[in-house]
Amino acid sequence: MASTFSLLAAIFLLILWAVVWTLCLLGWRTARIRYAHPTLPSRISALSPKAAPGVTIIRPLSGLDENLYNTLQSCMTLDYPKYEVLFALQDENDEALPVVKMVMDKYPEVKARVLIDNTRIGVNPKVNNLIRPFAEASYDLVWVIDSTISVTSGTLGRAVEAFISNNTPYSSLDDPESSQLMSISDDVRKPPMSGEVGLIHQVPIAVCYQNTWGSLIEQAYLNTTHAKMYLAINAVAIDSCVVGKSNLYSRDSISKLNTPAPSLRQSPNPPTGLAAFSLFLAEDNMIGLGLWHQLNLKHAMTSDVALDFLGALSVRDYIDRRVRWLRVRKKMTPLFVTLLEPFTESLVSGLCGAWAVQRLLGASIPALLLVHLAAWLTVDLSTRRALETNIKALKPPGSQAVFLTAWLARECLALPVWLWAMTSDEVVWRGKRYMILSSGAAMTL
Repeated sequence: MASTFSLLAAIFLLILWAVVWTLCLLGWRTARIRYAHPTLPSRISALSPKAAPGVTIIRPLSGLDENLYNTLQSCMTLDYPKYEVLFALQDENDEALPVVKMVMDKYPEVKARVLIDNTRIGVNPKVNNLIRPFAEASYDLVWVIDSTISVTSGTLGRAVEAFISNNTPYSSLDDPESSQLMSISDDVRKPPMSGEVGLIHQVPIAVCYQNTWGSLIEQAYLNTTHAKMYLAINAVAIDSCVVGKSNLYSRDSISKLNTPAPSLRQSPNPPTGLAAFSLFLAEDNMIGLGLWHQLNLKHAMTSDVALDFLGALSVRDYIDRRVRWLRVRKKMTPLFVTLLEPFTESLVSGLCGAWAVQRLLGASIPALLLVHLAAWLTVDLSTRRALETNIKALKPPGSQAVFLTAWLARECLALPVWLWAMTSDEVVWRGKRYMILSSGAAMTL
């Protein structure tokens, strides 16, 4: 019995190890194909303001985030003919406001406004901050960019092109006089319909100017393992997988979404639209799931990355951040997905794969594990290089030895962090304590 059980376990773990490696190689291949070459300008960027679809950019702000002036400035220098920028705050004394005014004064030619509104409709401060900008946006296409995110000048043009090219005959982009393109430019364009693209997002890439060990470990995680799996899952495209650092979608689509909370759906007047996500800390993921499942809208990515400027994080800050989002995510995914997550990490998957091969073929576990880790690191470094192809001038030089040390620390911390996250459903975010409920919604403690 014991021998049969170990044989079956070895076969299962070998298959699981092969699946994990397939995802790793798919993420690496996607990075090499999509990002490891100079980006091409969008044809939409060359259109006149009358012929281009209008876009409202919303920057929700709260306090002085890392490199705030430069991140806000990046959305004022876009190579795009028709857009506005809404800076959203909830307090007229917010420390971000003087920075916003400096940016607006430097670029008076850009249509930009400050919206200050202390509306509270739920526990999520970002959703609270977005309610008024969504209501007052001039255009249906909305691009929400987090305060720590910087983008390159061509990002918006490529995002809009990816959004509408799937929903509009591509030939219309070549003819500014075509009636179909004119209907888009007049902002009476039909919102995306079932089966079309309804959300554009970019993979986040971390940038460190303050080289504390917490920020370096976070950078190693985001620029290798996270990016690799993020690209692989989106390439497979069997379900929504969205990080809300930089998302472009239609306001009309958002307005049609119902609340994901089962208890609220049973109420006489369940919340809809953006307000439907105010009870969720991971509103980005829930909105993506809503667009995918409720409206059957696809997601797409471009060859751009979202530069995420990290502050001075301690190792404890890094651990707390990972634990927080693991506790949120485990309430939004099936149990078996949560339980399998450690097996997607390098050390656990390597040990399982090495034992499985040893059990079936009699090879050396230490030798197999070393080969596995060397190959894993090679793929991670190649993925990182590909993703940084077009942003080398925008990030400070770094030490390869320091990065490798941070990478190794991240890999060693992965399992302990996961185990710690499984012990509770409480999280702390921006100084407030929450309980994550079984629906994925959060309750303030």
